Order: sequence, then C-alpha cells, then structure tokens
Amino acid sequence: MSSEAEQVVYVNGTFVPKSEAKISVFDQGFIFGDGIFETLVAVNGYVFMLDAHLDRLYRSARAVRINVPQPREGLAKLILETVGRNKLKDAYVKVIVTRGVGAKPLLGRGDVTRQTLVIFAVPPVSVVSEEKIKNGAKIISSTIKRTHPDSLDPRIKSLNYLPNMLIRLEAIEAGADEAISYGFDGFVSEGGAENIWIVKDGVLMTPAHGVLEGITRMAVAEIGQGLGHKVLFTTFGKYDVYQADEVFLCSTAGGIIPVTEVDSRRVGSGEPGPITKAVTEKYREMLQKGIHGTAVPA
Repeated sequence: MSSEAEQVVYVNGTFVPKSEAKISVFDQGFIFGDGIFETLVAVNGYVFMLDAHLDRLYRSARAVRINVPQPREGLAKLILETVGRNKLKDAYVKVIVTRGVGAKPLLGRGDVTRQTLVIFAVPPVSVVSEEKIKNGAKIISSTIKRTHPDSLDPRIKSLNYLPNMLIRLEAIEAGADEAISYGFDGFVSEGGAENIWIVKDGVLMTPAHGVLEGITRMAVAEIGQGLGHKVLFTTFGKYDVYQADEVFLCSTAGGIIPVTEVDSRRVGSGEPGPITKAVTEKYREMLQKGIHGTAVPA
C-alpha cells in the first residue's frame, strides 16, 4: 500500500478506515478475553492454508459456545477481500470473534445477541529478526505454565493469551529471543506463541498433547515426511531438548525459526542444522508457489 492511512479493517459487517476501526468498551472480548481468533499469512498473493485455519476457528468457536457471525464460505471471502482491499501480496492477517456486547457487562449474564467479528490485514511482521531466522535464535526454559488443559484446552485458540505474554516477557528480560514452556506433567509443550520441534538422528519430533495444534506444525510434518524423514508426534522433556541435534520453532507469524542455544547450551554445531534448513527452504517454496494457498482476488 502507498500509505498506512489507506488500510481498511472489517468490523461487524462494514469495511472502515483503520483509524475508524472500533469496538465497544463493553465488548466481552475486551472485558473478559471472551473470544477466539486466527492468525494467517498471505505470501505472493496467496493466503496460506485458509481451509485449515477456518477449520480450527470453527472448532474453537464450538468448544467455547460462540457463534461465528458468518457462514464458512462467507468468512473465507471476507478474509480474502480484506487482503485484497489493502492491496497486499504479502500480509499478516488476523480474524477475531468475540461473544459481543451484552445488555449488562456481567460475566455469563450479558444476554448477548450478536457476536463481534473483526478482520485486518497489515504488512508482514515477525517475532524475531531476519538475522535470527538466518543464524539461529536463543531460547530459555520458562518458569510459567499455560492454563491447565482441564480449565482451557490449548487446542482452543482463545483470546486468553496472558500466560503466553508472560512467557515471552520472561524470555526478553533474560536476553533470549523466546522461551519454551512445560506442561503440568513436566514434558515440553510449546513456546510463547510457537510449536517446537527437535531433531534427533534424522527423526523430527514435536509434542503431541497439551499444545495448540498449529497450522505451520501441520505443514512442517508434511514437509518432513516429503523429505524422507520420520515424523513423530510424541512427548519429550527438557533433557531431550538438550540432547537434540537440531531444534526449531514454527508459527504462522514467525515461520521456521532455527534455535542454536537452549538454556545456555549449544544446539548441535551452534548453527542452523541441515534438516532445519531443508524444511525452511521447502516451507518458503510452499508459500511462494501458493501450495495449499488460496489466491487473493485481484
């Protein structure tokens, strides 16, 4: 786009200039974090794995009893239209659905009749610098755990991201790029906002339970198998991370982030490993060529 002022946002049935994009202070998403969301990317004019993101959004909505105020096909068109209206070939896209505004600002007693839907598309962002994506990131073990699965299943992509925020802040304050958290069972779960993979003896492994079932995680599994590697959804602990030949994080916003140091311990040779590099190359190719992508209308 030629200027930020020209950006538009979809809010409850209308496309409005970014400066006019507003929701009520009485919205339950704002008051209680009562909502769900999806983060997508567009690359080279294609929205990556749109169907998979929509599947997860509607699963999250069903789990927390929120009605998405658009049918699936209608929402898909709105997402593509939002990217198109902003004239972005490459974009960071967010879809947010909250329970809406109730007659009273009360928890569970708001008599909400209409949900809130917001969609925006902005130029690409990244959780770490391009230098770290190229040369490797430094991560630490977080002291913070995410909400217990018995309270809020991590497969629900909800607006309750305060634990994730605290994990990320802990990493930054320690001089690291990101932190990994551990479940209440002691096993590795995920980063502040990424899934984690380790590589040992040519086998790619990622936590099977207690994590958000990431869309990029799905793509990495497909790529790893396509490269001829065994891919395991399993459990592993801190010790296994320390012994890994390679470690990397993955997310929609961050892509593939190689990790070269964990808790002051060098990973492998101290440089991004060959399997991480191969996965990264195939992932970028997948994005650029529109594999699993949906074209944004011109």
